[in-house]
Amino acid sequence: MTTLVRDQPSGPPAAADGDTRRPPRRFRPEIQALRALAVGLVVLYHFWPGRLPGGYVGVDVFFVISGFLITGHLLREAESTGRIRLARFWARRARRLLPAAYLVLAATLVAAVLFAPQSLWQQWFRETLGATLYVENWVLAGDAVDYLASDGDPSPVQHYWSLSTEEQFYLVWPLLVVLGTVVAARRGATVRRTTSLLLVAATVASFAYSLWLTSANPAPAYFATTTRAWQFGAGALLALWLSRPARRPTGDGARTVLSWAGLAVLVSCALAFDDSTPFPGTAALVPVLGTVAVIAAGAPSGRLAPTSLFAWRPVQQTGEISYALYLWHWPAIVLAPFVLGHEAGLVERVVLLAGVVLLAAATKRWVEDPARFTERWSLHVPRRALGVTAAGTAALALVAGGGLALAQHHAQEQEAIADRIVADPPSCFGAEEMDTEQPCDNPALDDVVVPAPVAVADDVAGPRDCFVDVDGTALADCSFGPVDDPDVPHVVLVGDSHARALLPAFRQLAAEGRLSVTAHLKNSCAWTTGPVDADGKRARTCEEWRDRLEPWLERNAGSTDAVVTTGYLDFLSGSPDRQASDLAAAWRPVAERGVPVVALSDNPQHDQEPSQCLDGGLAADPTRCDLPEDQAFPDPQVYEEAADEVPGASFVDLTSLYCDDGTCPAVIGGVNVYRDTHHLTATYALTMTPYLERELRDVGLPV
Repeated sequence: MTTLVRDQPSGPPAAADGDTRRPPRRFRPEIQALRALAVGLVVLYHFWPGRLPGGYVGVDVFFVISGFLITGHLLREAESTGRIRLARFWARRARRLLPAAYLVLAATLVAAVLFAPQSLWQQWFRETLGATLYVENWVLAGDAVDYLASDGDPSPVQHYWSLSTEEQFYLVWPLLVVLGTVVAARRGATVRRTTSLLLVAATVASFAYSLWLTSANPAPAYFATTTRAWQFGAGALLALWLSRPARRPTGDGARTVLSWAGLAVLVSCALAFDDSTPFPGTAALVPVLGTVAVIAAGAPSGRLAPTSLFAWRPVQQTGEISYALYLWHWPAIVLAPFVLGHEAGLVERVVLLAGVVLLAAATKRWVEDPARFTERWSLHVPRRALGVTAAGTAALALVAGGGLALAQHHAQEQEAIADRIVADPPSCFGAEEMDTEQPCDNPALDDVVVPAPVAVADDVAGPRDCFVDVDGTALADCSFGPVDDPDVPHVVLVGDSHARALLPAFRQLAAEGRLSVTAHLKNSCAWTTGPVDADGKRARTCEEWRDRLEPWLERNAGSTDAVVTTGYLDFLSGSPDRQASDLAAAWRPVAERGVPVVALSDNPQHDQEPSQCLDGGLAADPTRCDLPEDQAFPDPQVYEEAADEVPGASFVDLTSLYCDDGTCPAVIGGVNVYRDTHHLTATYALTMTPYLERELRDVGLPV
């Protein structure tokens, strides 16, 4: 799971309109200490993820803090004045949050243009636009369910998903309090009681939805506001509970134990949770309750109490800069390899972290505080503050949107060039250069890269309806060629996205009348009896899909001349021997019915996206984008072992179409081979058509 977090430093109690002086506030050392702890967990998790695999729980800490402070403030205003001044509330939030947030977005855009490869610009500009409009969490939720989205690295603004979630909370939550105030006035009830009922209902509904969606579709569940609202609600309900002195925990001893227990829970979550933990379902209850415990305990006195630790100056200062630290640290991590030309090492990461801390302190001193407390330009007037905010948002959105439009236009131009070349390919184009029987070399292709790196992410094997995505369990109706013609061999292509990547070659053979093909392809779902090494949703839907596939293969065995399969080895579960055994168990019933099974070798996989390298982001010399063959195939070739176990099964090794003399090039015959780290481009798969046909013929298929 991609897990980025931010804190929401809430401002001091509201000053009267026109008062730009720093208002007095009750000192809450535990709140600032929680911020320091949360941002520390997140930053360490991102700089050294293996050391603190569950550091992403910091987001839950910040959400609870925000719900607690904002709800308490809104209720106090509603009870004392009988209304909520929404414009003033939103204006203060804008002055508190947006100047630093927009500064970081603008700086990140400049750095991206200067240092990042153009192949990333579409994604990064699109996410920057989402971050500017505070809908980045929904952008990422949409990408999480779109398997066609590139498997590339996260953008430098991805962490704005949590800011987006909080801004949406700030927009909606006050409206609930306003509704409670209106209902209370009409029914003669108290504001607190009416509002409490509304907030309880919203919190329970969000928690129930979070449990369901985390189980049903965990990828988008992580980012959705609707699955996170209950965490703000937990803080809100705590604020309501503690508003009555009689309900506060009493006794320094009990509060000390409660506070230390909450801190221990948070640290334990950061150490015990990892990317495989279903989140934010029931697991999110643990850090939420830990945060609630610390806030409820407050700042107990006594020698064993953590209050002295809370009040320690470095802790308080870290809490003070936590917002800016959160904003700057992630872009620094993402952009550093492009600036350095290589992945940052230990010393470089330490220096980078120190630089981010200094940058955060400077931002707090010269951006955040002046924007909050300035007397200039009448920004203390809500209308003026909101107007300036709208202008800034529009300007930054215009820049990001314009950059996105230009990047898309450039990609479309490159796609058109690729289409023209593919329609009338030169000699030695693509896989033809790797033909071992008739060696081919065309120097004119030495400087050709089709599709260009900026367009490679969209070079996807279609059509989309042929591929069953994460949620799907039904078989797709996807056939090409004269399926009902007994004189034309009928091949069934089965497997995951790596099998799908070869679909252009099979479609071309069908278009030429060499065969007909039916494709049964599912996200992250190899044709095996064993479990797939994926999240719960993918594993469960894969099993249900395979339960439908087996009867279909049995019913159609009489009209099937061969079943061809391959898959991404990383998604196979268990030891190599177990993987091969599970594959063989799935294939054996088909082979026993007289239908040949042809297993194709998997394609190479890279640690870094080749297109970024080709685009000059990490390597100016394109030959540095090539990969040694022993690194390209880190896993045992279990498909070959499985074929050896099944009478009637054959193995076809396609390695010679990807690698030569121990090297696997990123560009072959002028064709960009990979659309991300481990998926072939549709263009290269299409150039493999005659060689795939030859290999199928060599194992006995009448194509």
